[in-house]
Amino acid sequence: MILDDISRLALYHDLIPGAAAIQGAYLGDHSEHAGCEVRMKSYETKEDARRRFEVHDATIDLMICRSGAEVIHITPEKDLVPAEPLPGGADGRKMDGAPCGSAVVLREGQFIAIFPGEAHMVGGRVNGAPGPLSKWVVKVPVAPVH
Repeated sequence: MILDDISRLALYHDLIPGAAAIQGAYLGDHSEHAGCEVRMKSYETKEDARRRFEVHDATIDLMICRSGAEVIHITPEKDLVPAEPLPGGADGRKMDGAPCGSAVVLREGQFIAIFPGEAHMVGGRVNGAPGPLSKWVVKVPVAPVH
């Protein structure tokens, strides 16, 4: 996992394929120039009981916060119980377990890169208070984990 300011994303080009292109696309607000799939997400942060972990095998989840803030829990997938595959044949699966591992706060102007095998639970409330969040979720393809 990497948590940093969006202005520094291109520095991670050896770890995140296409980092410079993704940074440029984000700063220019042109998701079509990112070189990989970009999903625009907007939602209210949730109570822990309504959050679930997921893990991916062949994509880095690169989340760039446009506005708001959220708590993201990250833990090794071995600490959780495997559950159903993600809908529509998407890479990865849901995992069952209460919030555990490291809790980080993703804030406006920051990105977090979550690598294959790192289970993550997004959408947590900062200081227990609900709030709106808007972010890009960039699906960066990498070699599958075995």
